[in-house]
Amino acid sequence: MQLQPQHRLCISGGHVFDPSQNLDSVLDIFIENERIVAIGCAPEGFVANTTLDASGQMVFPGFIDLHSFLAEPGFNQKGSIATETQAAARSGFTTICCTPNTKPVIDSSAVAALIQEKAKQAGHCSVLTLGALTANLEGEQLSNMSGLKEAGCVALSNLELPFKNSHVIKQCYHYAAGFNITAIVTPIDTALAHGGCMHEGPASTQMGLPGVPVSAETSALAQHLILCEETGVQLHISRISSARALDMIIKAQQDGLPVTADVALGNLVFTDESCRGYDSLMHVSPVYRSKSDRLALLDGVNKGHLSICSNHSPQDLAAKMAPFSASEAGINSLDNFTQVLLSLVHKQELTLEAAIKAVSSSPASVLQQKLGTIALEQRADLCIVNLEQAVTSESETLMSKGRNNPWLGTPFKGGVTHTINGGHIVFQN
Repeated sequence: MQLQPQHRLCISGGHVFDPSQNLDSVLDIFIENERIVAIGCAPEGFVANTTLDASGQMVFPGFIDLHSFLAEPGFNQKGSIATETQAAARSGFTTICCTPNTKPVIDSSAVAALIQEKAKQAGHCSVLTLGALTANLEGEQLSNMSGLKEAGCVALSNLELPFKNSHVIKQCYHYAAGFNITAIVTPIDTALAHGGCMHEGPASTQMGLPGVPVSAETSALAQHLILCEETGVQLHISRISSARALDMIIKAQQDGLPVTADVALGNLVFTDESCRGYDSLMHVSPVYRSKSDRLALLDGVNKGHLSICSNHSPQDLAAKMAPFSASEAGINSLDNFTQVLLSLVHKQELTLEAAIKAVSSSPASVLQQKLGTIALEQRADLCIVNLEQAVTSESETLMSKGRNNPWLGTPFKGGVTHTINGGHIVFQN
């Protein structure tokens, strides 16, 4: 998709809502080239090339996703940068972080540059690359952190993949701190997880499936927090799944550790009870946990402790056709992200303020990027949402290649009508 230059764009009559700027009223927004040049009244001599009438709709900062698997390069049967960023733009995302588990892994500047170039050619949204924290994500040798940072990687991650030992983790954190680059990990003790495929609890026992205990998350998290304290690395804990892990992160923040965290959208919606029926669409990583964990994570978002990521991982049909434990873990969450997020707001499980912060200013702060806000002279990344629009997704309407979408046929209220990335309209419904 080629972007058509929008030299001057006016968004008129929309309800502008950006908690980070205390904006909550009907205002016009004026954009010149890639920047917001006025909010409220037009600058002298401003003549718009294009005017969008946003009357009766909400205007939010463009959403930022801290964790998306884009499948390309290496897994073209699952998705491509073009298809997955198109799905992201449809949900109001203007910036997404590409995870490093591509093939080849993002542990060289060449792979990072390839992904950035393909994203630019696609033109749907900005893609920030997450470099590998260890070479080939094997958890043994450090990656070329300096080279990856110079190549534009905004952070380094080892996902939930294991490290050889704690000494390697400490080395990674020392070097990441030295290069002033954020380290991202999803804590999991693989020995305690022991091949589990869902939360360890009554449901897993009754279903006869191996479970992942909460201790597999919290014991690994404790190790990462100790090493964070010792090295001073800026540490982001990705996709936490339990109330206990949240408590540990809040305590670490209160103690002054440079720690942030996010939760996957699916963990705010589903629980281990959702796995009954052996539906492989519920096979994800990290696993869905108990009802009390879900409620605690929702509370964590409402209190501003957590960002929300998509944990998007497209899978082809064959990958999900196997029995539950043998199927590939993953969820296509980009196609329906905004509808699902707004459903939590409609059910009063999340406040609108908390939900928007968790997908805009909060992840921008994690990445130390000047994004996720509606402010003068800032990049014009915006999405326009009709909170009352009826939306129902079907398989043929998905933009992602991922067929592993658990919300097909589910009616929602609320949909994105426009996404504006750097002053360009990249999605219009």
